[in-house]
Amino acid sequence: MRVFIFIFALILVFACNQSEKKADTIIKDEVENNSVFIESFKKDFLARVGFMKLKKPYLISSRIFDTYHLLSKEQLNILKVHEIFKSNNVNSKFGMALDIGFSKDFKSFVIYQYDENKQMLYKLANYTNDYKFIDAIDVSYFDLTKKMNATETYVYNNRLFVHNKDNFQDIEYYLNSDGTFKKKPLPITFNYLPLIEYSDFEVYKNTFEQRVVKAKNGLIIRDSLGNKLGKFNYLETISVLEYSKDKIEIDNNGKPIIGQKAKVIINPEELNKEENFYLHNSNIGYVFDGFLFENATTGNDDYRYEGLSINKKHLIPFNLSELLEVEEVNIDNYLNKVIKKPNIKDVTSRYKQGKLVTIKAVNGKQLQFKDTTYQSEYSPTKTFYVSEDSNFENAFIINSQMIFMYQHFDFFNKKNGELLDTYIGGYPHMSPDKSYIVSVDYDAECPNQRTLFIDKIVNNKIIKTLEIHYDIEEYKHLSFVKNKTKNEIFWLSNNEFVFKFWGATGCYSDSDNYFYYRYKIKEHLLDLLEVK
Repeated sequence: MRVFIFIFALILVFACNQSEKKADTIIKDEVENNSVFIESFKKDFLARVGFMKLKKPYLISSRIFDTYHLLSKEQLNILKVHEIFKSNNVNSKFGMALDIGFSKDFKSFVIYQYDENKQMLYKLANYTNDYKFIDAIDVSYFDLTKKMNATETYVYNNRLFVHNKDNFQDIEYYLNSDGTFKKKPLPITFNYLPLIEYSDFEVYKNTFEQRVVKAKNGLIIRDSLGNKLGKFNYLETISVLEYSKDKIEIDNNGKPIIGQKAKVIINPEELNKEENFYLHNSNIGYVFDGFLFENATTGNDDYRYEGLSINKKHLIPFNLSELLEVEEVNIDNYLNKVIKKPNIKDVTSRYKQGKLVTIKAVNGKQLQFKDTTYQSEYSPTKTFYVSEDSNFENAFIINSQMIFMYQHFDFFNKKNGELLDTYIGGYPHMSPDKSYIVSVDYDAECPNQRTLFIDKIVNNKIIKTLEIHYDIEEYKHLSFVKNKTKNEIFWLSNNEFVFKFWGATGCYSDSDNYFYYRYKIKEHLLDLLEVK
Protein backbone atom coordinates (compact mmCIF):
# COMPACT_ATOMS: atom_id res chain seq x y z
CA MET A 1 0.00 0.00 0.00
CA ARG A 2 2.82 2.40 0.96
CA VAL A 3 4.53 1.63 -2.36
CA PHE A 4 1.35 2.49 -4.25
CA ILE A 5 0.94 5.82 -2.47
CA PHE A 6 4.59 6.70 -3.16
CA ILE A 7 4.24 5.91 -6.87
CA PHE A 8 0.99 7.95 -7.07
CA ALA A 9 2.70 10.93 -5.43
CA LEU A 10 5.55 10.77 -7.94
CA ILE A 11 3.03 10.77 -10.78
CA LEU A 12 1.28 13.86 -9.34
CA VAL A 13 4.55 15.75 -8.92
CA PHE A 14 5.59 14.92 -12.47
CA ALA A 15 2.20 15.95 -13.84
CA CYS A 16 2.32 19.28 -11.96
CA ASN A 17 5.80 20.00 -13.23
CA GLN A 18 4.67 19.29 -16.76
CA SER A 19 1.63 21.57 -16.35
CA GLU A 20 3.78 24.39 -14.98
CA LYS A 21 6.22 24.03 -17.87
CA LYS A 22 3.33 24.08 -20.33
CA ALA A 23 1.82 27.18 -18.68
CA ASP A 24 5.18 28.93 -18.70
CA THR A 25 5.53 28.10 -22.37
CA ILE A 26 2.06 29.55 -23.14
CA ILE A 27 2.80 32.78 -21.21
CA LYS A 28 6.18 33.06 -22.91
CA ASP A 29 4.55 32.58 -26.32
CA GLU A 30 1.88 35.21 -25.49
CA VAL A 31 4.53 37.74 -24.45
CA GLU A 32 6.56 37.04 -27.56
CA ASN A 33 3.47 37.26 -29.78
CA ASN A 34 2.37 40.49 -28.05
CA SER A 35 5.83 41.97 -28.57
CA VAL A 36 5.62 41.08 -32.24
CA PHE A 37 2.13 42.62 -32.42
CA ILE A 38 3.27 45.82 -30.69
CA GLU A 39 6.19 46.34 -33.05
CA SER A 40 4.07 45.60 -36.10
CA PHE A 41 1.15 47.69 -34.83
CA LYS A 42 3.34 50.72 -34.10
CA LYS A 43 5.29 50.49 -37.34
CA ASP A 44 2.63 49.49 -39.83
CA PHE A 45 -0.57 50.94 -38.36
CA LEU A 46 -0.10 53.66 -35.75
CA ALA A 47 2.37 55.50 -37.97
CA ARG A 48 -0.56 56.21 -40.32
CA VAL A 49 -2.96 57.34 -37.59
CA GLY A 50 -3.02 60.99 -36.53
CA PHE A 51 -1.35 61.72 -33.18
CA MET A 52 -2.46 64.49 -30.83
CA LYS A 53 -0.34 65.55 -27.87
CA LEU A 54 -2.65 67.38 -25.51
CA LYS A 55 -0.95 70.68 -24.79
CA LYS A 56 -4.26 72.56 -24.90
CA PRO A 57 -8.02 71.84 -24.91
CA TYR A 58 -9.15 69.56 -27.72
CA LEU A 59 -12.40 68.69 -29.43
CA ILE A 60 -13.16 65.02 -30.15
CA SER A 61 -15.76 65.07 -32.92
CA SER A 62 -16.69 62.93 -35.91
CA ARG A 63 -16.51 66.13 -37.98
CA ILE A 64 -12.72 66.26 -37.81
CA PHE A 65 -11.59 62.65 -38.12
CA ASP A 66 -10.02 60.72 -40.96
CA THR A 67 -11.99 57.48 -40.53
CA TYR A 68 -10.27 55.22 -43.05
CA HIS A 69 -7.83 53.37 -40.79
CA LEU A 70 -9.62 50.02 -40.50
CA LEU A 71 -8.42 47.49 -37.92
CA SER A 72 -7.47 43.94 -38.93
CA LYS A 73 -9.01 40.86 -37.33
CA GLU A 74 -5.89 40.35 -35.19
CA GLN A 75 -5.91 43.98 -34.09
CA LEU A 76 -9.62 43.78 -33.24
CA ASN A 77 -9.01 40.71 -31.08
CA ILE A 78 -5.98 42.01 -29.19
CA LEU A 79 -7.53 45.46 -28.63
CA LYS A 80 -10.84 43.86 -27.53
CA VAL A 81 -12.76 46.13 -29.90
CA HIS A 82 -15.84 43.89 -30.24
CA GLU A 83 -16.11 43.69 -26.46
CA ILE A 84 -15.72 47.47 -26.11
CA PHE A 85 -18.50 48.21 -28.61
CA LYS A 86 -20.52 45.18 -27.46
CA SER A 87 -21.10 44.36 -31.10
CA ASN A 88 -20.94 41.12 -33.04
CA ASN A 89 -22.48 42.57 -36.19
CA VAL A 90 -20.53 41.05 -39.07
CA ASN A 91 -21.45 44.01 -41.29
CA SER A 92 -19.93 46.58 -38.95
CA LYS A 93 -16.51 47.98 -39.72
CA PHE A 94 -14.11 49.06 -37.00
CA GLY A 95 -11.19 51.41 -37.17
CA MET A 96 -9.03 53.95 -35.38
CA ALA A 97 -9.39 57.71 -35.81
CA LEU A 98 -6.81 59.19 -33.45
CA ASP A 99 -3.90 58.41 -31.14
CA ILE A 100 -4.04 60.78 -28.15
CA GLY A 101 -1.10 61.41 -25.84
CA PHE A 102 -2.86 61.76 -22.49
CA SER A 103 -0.11 60.05 -20.49
CA LYS A 104 3.15 58.13 -20.76
CA ASP A 105 1.66 55.53 -18.42
CA PHE A 106 -1.00 54.27 -20.82
CA LYS A 107 -2.18 54.42 -24.43
CA SER A 108 -5.33 56.28 -25.57
CA PHE A 109 -7.05 55.74 -28.91
CA VAL A 110 -10.25 57.03 -30.47
CA ILE A 111 -11.74 53.95 -32.12
CA TYR A 112 -14.93 53.79 -34.15
CA GLN A 113 -17.69 51.50 -35.34
CA TYR A 114 -19.16 52.20 -38.78
CA ASP A 115 -22.57 50.81 -39.75
CA GLU A 116 -23.34 51.79 -43.32
CA ASN A 117 -26.21 54.29 -43.67
CA LYS A 118 -26.83 54.10 -39.91
CA GLN A 119 -24.16 55.45 -37.62
CA MET A 120 -20.57 56.30 -36.81
CA LEU A 121 -19.92 55.61 -33.12
CA TYR A 122 -16.66 56.76 -31.53
CA LYS A 123 -15.16 55.64 -28.22
CA LEU A 124 -12.07 56.74 -26.33
CA ALA A 125 -10.31 53.54 -25.23
CA ASN A 126 -7.32 53.32 -22.89
CA TYR A 127 -4.77 50.49 -22.81
CA THR A 128 -1.68 49.64 -20.83
CA ASN A 129 1.62 50.19 -22.62
CA ASP A 130 1.57 46.50 -23.60
CA TYR A 131 -1.95 46.94 -25.02
CA LYS A 132 -4.08 45.41 -22.30
CA PHE A 133 -7.53 47.04 -22.26
CA ILE A 134 -8.23 49.37 -19.30
CA ASP A 135 -11.43 51.39 -19.87
CA ALA A 136 -13.49 53.21 -22.53
CA ILE A 137 -16.24 55.85 -22.88
CA ASP A 138 -18.44 57.12 -25.73
CA VAL A 139 -17.07 60.40 -27.12
CA SER A 140 -18.84 61.13 -30.42
CA TYR A 141 -21.81 59.91 -32.41
CA PHE A 142 -22.79 60.72 -35.98
CA ASP A 143 -26.31 59.78 -37.05
CA LEU A 144 -26.03 58.89 -40.74
CA THR A 145 -29.83 58.76 -41.13
CA LYS A 146 -30.04 62.46 -40.22
CA LYS A 147 -26.58 63.50 -41.44
CA MET A 148 -26.03 65.02 -38.02
CA ASN A 149 -23.18 65.01 -35.54
CA ALA A 150 -25.19 64.32 -32.36
CA THR A 151 -22.50 64.23 -29.67
CA GLU A 152 -18.91 65.36 -29.28
CA THR A 153 -16.43 65.61 -26.44
CA TYR A 154 -14.36 68.51 -25.13
CA VAL A 155 -11.10 67.55 -23.47
CA TYR A 156 -9.76 69.92 -20.82
CA ASN A 157 -6.67 68.51 -19.08
CA ASN A 158 -8.00 65.34 -17.38
CA ARG A 159 -11.63 66.41 -17.64
CA LEU A 160 -13.84 65.28 -20.52
CA PHE A 161 -17.24 66.80 -21.29
CA VAL A 162 -19.49 64.72 -23.55
CA HIS A 163 -21.90 67.22 -25.12
CA ASN A 164 -25.22 65.94 -26.49
CA LYS A 165 -26.51 68.31 -29.16
CA ASP A 166 -29.97 66.74 -29.21
CA ASN A 167 -30.97 67.39 -25.62
CA PHE A 168 -28.13 69.72 -24.57
CA GLN A 169 -27.33 67.42 -21.67
CA ASP A 170 -23.70 66.87 -20.81
CA ILE A 171 -21.73 64.18 -19.01
CA GLU A 172 -18.43 64.91 -17.30
CA TYR A 173 -15.72 62.27 -16.85
CA TYR A 174 -12.47 62.50 -14.95
CA LEU A 175 -9.52 60.58 -16.39
CA ASN A 176 -7.62 58.93 -13.54
CA SER A 177 -3.85 58.42 -13.58
CA ASP A 178 -4.34 54.66 -14.10
CA GLY A 179 -6.32 55.19 -17.32
CA THR A 180 -9.78 54.58 -15.88
CA PHE A 181 -12.65 57.03 -16.26
CA LYS A 182 -14.76 58.31 -13.37
CA LYS A 183 -18.21 59.62 -14.23
CA LYS A 184 -19.12 62.80 -12.34
CA PRO A 185 -22.57 63.25 -10.79
CA LEU A 186 -25.07 65.61 -12.39
CA PRO A 187 -25.46 68.51 -12.81
CA ILE A 188 -22.18 69.67 -14.26
CA THR A 189 -21.00 73.23 -14.95
CA PHE A 190 -20.23 73.04 -18.65
CA ASN A 191 -21.30 75.42 -21.40
CA TYR A 192 -20.42 74.96 -25.05
CA LEU A 193 -18.18 77.55 -26.70
CA PRO A 194 -16.46 77.12 -30.07
CA LEU A 195 -12.98 75.60 -29.91
CA ILE A 196 -10.89 77.61 -32.36
CA GLU A 197 -7.31 78.82 -32.59
CA TYR A 198 -7.22 82.54 -31.84
CA SER A 199 -4.45 85.02 -32.57
CA ASP A 200 -5.48 87.35 -29.77
CA PHE A 201 -8.21 87.93 -27.22
CA GLU A 202 -10.23 90.41 -29.32
CA VAL A 203 -10.42 87.94 -32.23
CA TYR A 204 -11.57 85.27 -29.79
CA LYS A 205 -14.17 87.52 -28.17
CA ASN A 206 -15.55 88.56 -31.55
CA THR A 207 -16.53 84.97 -32.36
CA PHE A 208 -19.56 85.66 -30.17
CA GLU A 209 -22.27 88.09 -31.23
CA GLN A 210 -21.28 91.50 -29.91
CA ARG A 211 -23.94 93.97 -28.73
CA VAL A 212 -23.60 97.47 -27.32
CA VAL A 213 -25.53 98.63 -24.25
CA LYS A 214 -28.05 101.37 -25.12
CA ALA A 215 -29.47 101.99 -21.64
CA LYS A 216 -28.08 105.30 -20.34
CA ASN A 217 -28.16 104.13 -16.73
CA GLY A 218 -26.61 100.76 -17.54
CA LEU A 219 -28.13 97.31 -18.02
CA ILE A 220 -28.88 94.97 -15.10
CA ILE A 221 -27.46 91.43 -15.29
CA ARG A 222 -29.54 88.67 -13.68
CA ASP A 223 -29.11 84.95 -13.10
CA SER A 224 -31.49 82.32 -14.49
CA LEU A 225 -33.82 82.84 -11.50
CA GLY A 226 -33.97 86.61 -11.93
CA ASN A 227 -31.62 87.55 -9.12
CA LYS A 228 -29.47 90.63 -9.74
CA LEU A 229 -25.79 89.83 -10.42
CA GLY A 230 -24.44 93.18 -11.53
CA LYS A 231 -24.67 95.76 -14.28
CA PHE A 232 -23.18 96.49 -17.70
CA ASN A 233 -22.27 100.13 -18.26
CA TYR A 234 -23.68 102.36 -20.98
CA LEU A 235 -21.92 101.76 -24.34
CA GLU A 236 -20.22 98.64 -22.98
CA THR A 237 -19.81 95.87 -25.55
CA ILE A 238 -21.09 92.50 -24.36
CA SER A 239 -20.81 88.95 -25.74
CA VAL A 240 -24.10 87.11 -26.38
CA LEU A 241 -24.26 83.30 -26.38
CA GLU A 242 -27.91 82.85 -27.33
CA TYR A 243 -31.43 84.28 -27.04
CA SER A 244 -34.69 83.01 -25.59
CA LYS A 245 -37.35 81.97 -28.09
CA ASP A 246 -40.12 83.90 -26.35
CA LYS A 247 -40.53 87.67 -26.66
CA ILE A 248 -40.73 89.88 -23.57
CA GLU A 249 -42.47 93.26 -23.25
CA ILE A 250 -41.15 95.78 -20.73
CA ASP A 251 -42.64 99.15 -19.80
CA ASN A 252 -39.97 101.85 -20.00
CA ASN A 253 -41.39 105.09 -18.61
CA GLY A 254 -44.69 104.49 -20.34
CA LYS A 255 -43.16 103.21 -23.58
CA PRO A 256 -43.44 99.46 -24.28
CA ILE A 257 -40.20 97.79 -25.41
CA ILE A 258 -40.30 94.30 -26.91
CA GLY A 259 -37.23 92.07 -26.84
CA GLN A 260 -35.76 88.75 -25.77
CA LYS A 261 -33.76 87.44 -22.86
CA ALA A 262 -30.12 87.26 -23.95
CA LYS A 263 -27.69 84.79 -22.38
CA VAL A 264 -24.40 86.64 -21.99
CA ILE A 265 -20.84 86.27 -20.75
CA ILE A 266 -20.50 88.50 -17.70
CA ASN A 267 -16.73 88.92 -17.83
CA PRO A 268 -15.00 87.81 -21.06
CA GLU A 269 -11.63 88.79 -19.58
CA GLU A 270 -11.87 85.75 -17.31
CA LEU A 271 -11.84 83.45 -20.33
CA ASN A 272 -8.43 82.05 -21.18
CA LYS A 273 -8.01 81.49 -24.89
CA GLU A 274 -6.26 78.18 -24.15
CA GLU A 275 -9.40 77.06 -22.29
CA ASN A 276 -11.92 78.75 -24.49
CA PHE A 277 -14.64 76.12 -24.58
CA TYR A 278 -15.16 75.94 -20.84
CA LEU A 279 -17.35 78.62 -19.29
CA HIS A 280 -18.31 78.41 -15.64
CA ASN A 281 -21.94 79.09 -14.72
CA SER A 282 -20.83 81.91 -12.43
CA ASN A 283 -19.69 83.79 -15.56
CA ILE A 284 -23.08 83.54 -17.28
CA GLY A 285 -25.90 86.04 -16.90
CA TYR A 286 -29.07 87.19 -18.60
CA VAL A 287 -30.10 90.64 -19.86
CA PHE A 288 -33.04 92.15 -21.73
CA ASP A 289 -31.90 92.78 -25.30
CA GLY A 290 -34.37 95.61 -25.78
CA PHE A 291 -31.81 97.82 -24.05
CA LEU A 292 -29.06 96.87 -26.51
CA PHE A 293 -28.39 98.62 -29.80
CA GLU A 294 -29.79 96.61 -32.70
CA ASN A 295 -27.15 94.88 -34.83
CA ALA A 296 -29.26 93.93 -37.82
CA THR A 297 -28.94 96.23 -40.82
CA THR A 298 -31.92 97.77 -42.56
CA GLY A 299 -30.78 96.53 -45.97
CA ASN A 300 -30.62 100.18 -47.06
CA ASP A 301 -27.15 101.09 -48.35
CA ASP A 302 -27.62 104.68 -47.22
CA TYR A 303 -27.01 103.41 -43.67
CA ARG A 304 -23.77 101.72 -44.63
CA TYR A 305 -20.65 102.82 -42.75
CA GLU A 306 -17.28 101.40 -41.68
CA GLY A 307 -16.81 102.38 -38.05
CA LEU A 308 -18.33 104.25 -35.14
CA SER A 309 -17.20 106.06 -32.00
CA ILE A 310 -19.35 107.57 -29.26
CA ASN A 311 -17.87 109.71 -26.51
CA LYS A 312 -14.39 108.89 -27.86
CA LYS A 313 -15.07 105.16 -27.41
CA HIS A 314 -14.71 102.97 -30.50
CA LEU A 315 -17.71 100.63 -30.76
CA ILE A 316 -18.57 97.58 -32.81
CA PRO A 317 -20.83 98.58 -35.72
CA PHE A 318 -24.55 98.56 -34.99
CA ASN A 319 -27.61 99.68 -36.93
CA LEU A 320 -27.13 103.38 -37.63
CA SER A 321 -30.90 103.85 -37.79
CA GLU A 322 -30.84 103.66 -33.98
CA LEU A 323 -29.30 107.15 -34.02
CA LEU A 324 -30.17 108.80 -37.33
CA GLU A 325 -32.40 108.83 -40.36
CA VAL A 326 -30.08 108.71 -43.37
CA GLU A 327 -30.91 108.94 -47.07
CA GLU A 328 -29.23 110.08 -50.26
CA VAL A 329 -31.17 112.99 -51.73
CA ASN A 330 -31.36 115.39 -54.66
CA ILE A 331 -30.43 118.75 -53.18
CA ASP A 332 -32.78 120.53 -55.60
CA ASN A 333 -35.72 119.07 -53.68
CA TYR A 334 -34.58 120.67 -50.42
CA LEU A 335 -33.22 124.11 -51.32
CA ASN A 336 -36.57 125.79 -50.62
CA LYS A 337 -36.71 124.11 -47.18
CA VAL A 338 -33.36 125.37 -45.93
CA ILE A 339 -33.57 127.52 -42.78
CA LYS A 340 -29.86 128.18 -42.38
CA LYS A 341 -26.70 128.15 -44.51
CA PRO A 342 -23.09 128.67 -43.46
CA ASN A 343 -21.78 132.23 -43.35
CA ILE A 344 -18.01 131.72 -43.48
CA LYS A 345 -15.33 134.03 -44.87
CA ASP A 346 -11.78 133.02 -45.69
CA VAL A 347 -9.77 136.04 -44.52
CA THR A 348 -6.32 134.43 -44.69
CA SER A 349 -5.02 136.98 -47.18
CA ARG A 350 -5.85 139.77 -44.71
CA TYR A 351 -3.57 138.33 -42.01
CA LYS A 352 -0.93 136.30 -43.84
CA GLN A 353 2.29 137.44 -45.44
CA GLY A 354 4.36 134.73 -47.03
CA LYS A 355 4.27 131.82 -44.59
CA LEU A 356 3.45 133.90 -41.51
CA VAL A 357 -0.05 134.51 -40.10
CA THR A 358 -0.32 137.44 -37.66
CA ILE A 359 -3.51 138.32 -35.78
CA LYS A 360 -3.91 141.19 -33.34
CA ALA A 361 -6.56 141.41 -30.61
CA VAL A 362 -8.32 144.64 -29.61
CA ASN A 363 -6.14 144.88 -26.48
CA GLY A 364 -3.02 144.79 -28.63
CA LYS A 365 -2.08 141.15 -28.00
CA GLN A 366 -0.43 139.69 -31.08
CA LEU A 367 -0.39 136.02 -32.12
CA GLN A 368 1.67 134.53 -34.94
CA PHE A 369 1.53 131.18 -36.74
CA LYS A 370 4.13 130.06 -39.27
CA ASP A 371 3.75 127.42 -41.96
CA THR A 372 6.22 124.55 -41.83
CA THR A 373 7.77 122.73 -44.78
CA TYR A 374 7.83 118.96 -45.09
CA GLN A 375 10.99 117.34 -43.70
CA SER A 376 9.85 113.85 -42.79
CA GLU A 377 6.68 111.95 -41.91
CA TYR A 378 7.28 113.09 -38.32
CA SER A 379 7.60 116.73 -39.41
CA PRO A 380 5.21 117.16 -42.34
CA THR A 381 4.01 120.36 -43.96
CA LYS A 382 1.61 122.43 -41.84
CA THR A 383 -0.36 125.29 -43.38
CA PHE A 384 -2.38 127.93 -41.50
CA TYR A 385 -5.59 129.66 -42.61
CA VAL A 386 -7.80 132.28 -40.98
CA SER A 387 -11.61 132.34 -41.11
CA GLU A 388 -14.45 134.44 -39.77
CA ASP A 389 -17.83 132.84 -39.09
CA SER A 390 -21.08 134.47 -37.94
CA ASN A 391 -21.55 131.53 -35.57
CA PHE A 392 -18.28 132.47 -33.86
CA GLU A 393 -18.52 136.23 -34.33
CA ASN A 394 -16.19 137.14 -31.46
CA ALA A 395 -13.41 134.78 -32.49
CA PHE A 396 -10.54 134.45 -34.93
CA ILE A 397 -10.67 130.90 -36.33
CA ILE A 398 -7.17 129.60 -37.05
CA ASN A 399 -7.24 126.44 -39.13
CA SER A 400 -4.09 124.31 -39.52
CA GLN A 401 -3.90 121.37 -41.90
CA MET A 402 -1.29 118.65 -41.84
CA ILE A 403 -1.14 115.34 -43.69
CA PHE A 404 -2.07 112.21 -41.67
CA MET A 405 -3.97 114.38 -39.17
CA TYR A 406 -7.51 115.70 -38.80
CA GLN A 407 -7.85 119.44 -39.36
CA HIS A 408 -7.16 121.54 -36.28
CA PHE A 409 -9.19 124.65 -35.41
CA ASP A 410 -8.27 127.15 -32.68
CA PHE A 411 -10.72 129.84 -31.62
CA PHE A 412 -9.09 133.03 -30.27
CA ASN A 413 -10.98 135.85 -28.59
CA LYS A 414 -10.87 138.97 -30.80
CA LYS A 415 -10.87 141.26 -27.77
CA ASN A 416 -8.01 139.80 -25.70
CA GLY A 417 -6.38 137.10 -27.86
CA GLU A 418 -7.14 134.34 -25.34
CA LEU A 419 -7.74 130.78 -26.62
CA LEU A 420 -11.47 130.08 -26.33
CA ASP A 421 -11.63 126.52 -27.64
CA THR A 422 -9.98 123.95 -29.90
CA TYR A 423 -11.70 121.62 -32.34
CA ILE A 424 -10.41 118.58 -34.24
CA GLY A 425 -12.29 117.49 -37.37
CA GLY A 426 -13.67 119.12 -40.50
CA TYR A 427 -14.90 122.69 -40.58
CA PRO A 428 -17.28 123.07 -37.57
CA HIS A 429 -20.82 123.95 -38.71
CA MET A 430 -23.05 125.03 -35.81
CA SER A 431 -26.70 123.94 -35.61
CA PRO A 432 -29.40 126.64 -35.77
CA ASP A 433 -30.01 126.42 -32.01
CA LYS A 434 -26.23 126.43 -31.37
CA SER A 435 -26.41 123.16 -29.43
CA TYR A 436 -24.07 121.01 -31.52
CA ILE A 437 -21.49 120.96 -34.33
CA VAL A 438 -21.42 118.97 -37.60
CA SER A 439 -18.24 118.51 -39.66
CA VAL A 440 -16.63 116.17 -42.19
CA ASP A 441 -12.92 115.52 -42.56
CA TYR A 442 -11.39 113.73 -45.58
CA ASP A 443 -8.24 111.61 -45.39
CA ALA A 444 -5.43 113.45 -47.18
CA GLU A 445 -4.12 110.38 -49.04
CA CYS A 446 -7.35 108.41 -49.45
CA PRO A 447 -10.25 110.90 -49.64
CA ASN A 448 -12.66 108.01 -50.19
CA GLN A 449 -12.20 107.59 -46.44
CA ARG A 450 -13.93 110.33 -44.51
CA THR A 451 -15.36 110.94 -41.05
CA LEU A 452 -18.63 112.62 -40.12
CA PHE A 453 -18.48 114.31 -36.70
CA ILE A 454 -21.54 115.33 -34.69
CA ASP A 455 -20.35 116.98 -31.46
CA LYS A 456 -22.24 118.65 -28.63
CA ILE A 457 -21.60 122.14 -27.23
CA VAL A 458 -21.48 122.46 -23.44
CA ASN A 459 -20.69 125.80 -21.77
CA ASN A 460 -19.39 127.16 -25.09
CA LYS A 461 -16.99 124.22 -25.45
CA ILE A 462 -17.22 121.64 -28.24
CA ILE A 463 -17.26 118.13 -26.76
CA LYS A 464 -16.46 115.10 -28.93
CA THR A 465 -19.61 112.97 -29.17
CA LEU A 466 -20.12 110.95 -32.37
CA GLU A 467 -17.82 109.86 -35.20
CA ILE A 468 -19.07 107.90 -38.21
CA HIS A 469 -16.35 106.58 -40.50
CA TYR A 470 -17.08 106.02 -44.19
CA ASP A 471 -15.11 104.48 -47.05
CA ILE A 472 -17.06 105.01 -50.27
CA GLU A 473 -14.66 103.15 -52.59
CA GLU A 474 -17.12 100.25 -52.99
CA TYR A 475 -20.36 102.23 -52.50
CA LYS A 476 -22.17 101.32 -55.71
CA HIS A 477 -25.47 102.89 -54.64
CA LEU A 478 -24.30 106.52 -54.78
CA SER A 479 -25.56 108.92 -57.47
CA PHE A 480 -22.85 111.47 -58.20
CA VAL A 481 -23.65 114.94 -59.52
CA LYS A 482 -21.59 117.93 -60.57
CA ASN A 483 -21.16 120.60 -57.94
CA LYS A 484 -24.37 122.62 -57.75
CA THR A 485 -23.85 124.53 -54.52
CA LYS A 486 -21.18 126.57 -52.79
CA ASN A 487 -22.16 125.44 -49.30
CA GLU A 488 -21.24 122.18 -47.57
CA ILE A 489 -24.24 121.94 -45.25
CA PHE A 490 -27.92 122.93 -45.45
CA TRP A 491 -29.94 123.10 -42.23
CA LEU A 492 -33.59 122.00 -42.58
CA SER A 493 -34.31 122.28 -38.85
CA ASN A 494 -32.43 122.18 -35.57
CA ASN A 495 -32.19 118.39 -35.86
CA GLU A 496 -32.09 117.83 -39.62
CA PHE A 497 -29.57 118.76 -42.29
CA VAL A 498 -28.30 117.87 -45.76
CA PHE A 499 -24.54 117.45 -46.18
CA LYS A 500 -22.62 117.68 -49.45
CA PHE A 501 -19.93 114.98 -49.71
CA TRP A 502 -16.99 115.00 -52.09
CA GLY A 503 -17.17 112.19 -54.66
CA ALA A 504 -13.51 111.06 -54.61
CA THR A 505 -13.65 107.24 -54.51
CA GLY A 506 -10.03 106.12 -54.22
CA CYS A 507 -6.63 106.88 -52.78
CA TYR A 508 -4.82 109.81 -54.41
CA SER A 509 -7.95 110.45 -56.47
CA ASP A 510 -9.69 113.68 -57.34
CA SER A 511 -13.22 114.41 -58.47
CA ASP A 512 -15.52 117.27 -59.35
CA ASN A 513 -18.51 115.08 -58.44
CA TYR A 514 -20.50 115.17 -55.22
CA PHE A 515 -23.43 113.48 -53.53
CA TYR A 516 -25.84 114.63 -50.82
CA TYR A 517 -27.01 112.83 -47.68
CA ARG A 518 -29.90 113.97 -45.50
CA TYR A 519 -29.54 113.27 -41.78
CA LYS A 520 -32.25 113.57 -39.14
CA ILE A 521 -31.14 113.11 -35.55
CA LYS A 522 -33.23 110.66 -33.51
CA GLU A 523 -34.10 110.77 -29.84
CA HIS A 524 -31.18 108.71 -28.54
CA LEU A 525 -28.59 110.87 -30.31
CA LEU A 526 -30.41 114.03 -29.19
CA ASP A 527 -29.99 112.79 -25.63
CA LEU A 528 -26.29 112.20 -26.26
CA LEU A 529 -25.97 115.71 -27.64
CA GLU A 530 -27.93 117.03 -24.66
CA VAL A 531 -30.31 118.80 -27.01
CA LYS A 532 -33.43 119.87 -25.11
